[in-house]
Amino acid sequence: MIQGLSSMRLTASRCARWRCNQFRGASSSKTPPAPAATYATATQRKATQETAIHKIPLSQELPGLPKAVYTRAPDTDPFATQITTLDNGLRIATEAHFGEYCTIGVAIDAGSRYEIAYPSGISHFLEKLAFNSTLNRSRDETFGMIERHGGLIDCQSTKDTFVYASSCHINGLDDVLGVIADAVLRPQITDEELETARTIVQFDVEDMNRRPDCEPLITDWIHAAAYKGNTLGLPKYCPEENLNKITRQIIFSFMKAHFTPKRIVVSGVGVSHDKMVEAAKKHFDISTTTWAKDNSVVLPKVPSVDTSIAQYTGGEVRV
Repeated sequence: MIQGLSSMRLTASRCARWRCNQFRGASSSKTPPAPAATYATATQRKATQETAIHKIPLSQELPGLPKAVYTRAPDTDPFATQITTLDNGLRIATEAHFGEYCTIGVAIDAGSRYEIAYPSGISHFLEKLAFNSTLNRSRDETFGMIERHGGLIDCQSTKDTFVYASSCHINGLDDVLGVIADAVLRPQITDEELETARTIVQFDVEDMNRRPDCEPLITDWIHAAAYKGNTLGLPKYCPEENLNKITRQIIFSFMKAHFTPKRIVVSGVGVSHDKMVEAAKKHFDISTTTWAKDNSVVLPKVPSVDTSIAQYTGGEVRV
């Protein structure tokens, strides 16, 4: 019996020591680390990761990022120009280019060098009249259409070329080319629009004469001295004495003579050639022009196109 009691005491003592050790172990494992130690460890880990990322060469992908998926470009030659000439003489030129946006435009064999039979300044007026109301849409509808396709649109002229162009999403090719065709062939040029353009042209002329750097005028003066009274020597900017001479009939007469299919190239970069040809056939119908539908908008006798060659004369221009 005494031996049994001793065994029981020994067992109880061992159990007590085991429980004490378990309690101490659990207490030490549940004790959270000090905040300062945690912050230091996290900072050190982040610095180590950043250092490791900076050591990765640019030729390798960064670890932990999803695998990049690249769009495959179609097999096209970006510098291969396709040209189609329609029966009416209109030319369509395109170049394939991979992307979501395209640039389309119309280049016209016209400009101030062809104004010998008109009051100089018509091209200057036409720049300011571009993309106003047309037979098919108002000015607001025109710019609303461009905005819907994320586009930009502009009209500029040189002494021998007019350019109407736009950059837009490729899905807007047909709509935007229709806007450009309307501006070229079907403008309304209301009295209000003409007077607004006259005011803008007058401001341009006065502003250029006041500027200390008159580079645009210098270029005009150089040409006027080199080709006095012919072709390239005619002024690009409207002379002040012609501001009130340019009328709606004069502008439409100039457009009827020069904005013809044989003098127009429709071009695009980043578009399908077949779609461009289809859109050009649809929108550049010469029978739907403003002057074709109403012959009273032009002069009784429209001057013919000046086909003379630029003749160098030399001389001086004093200002």
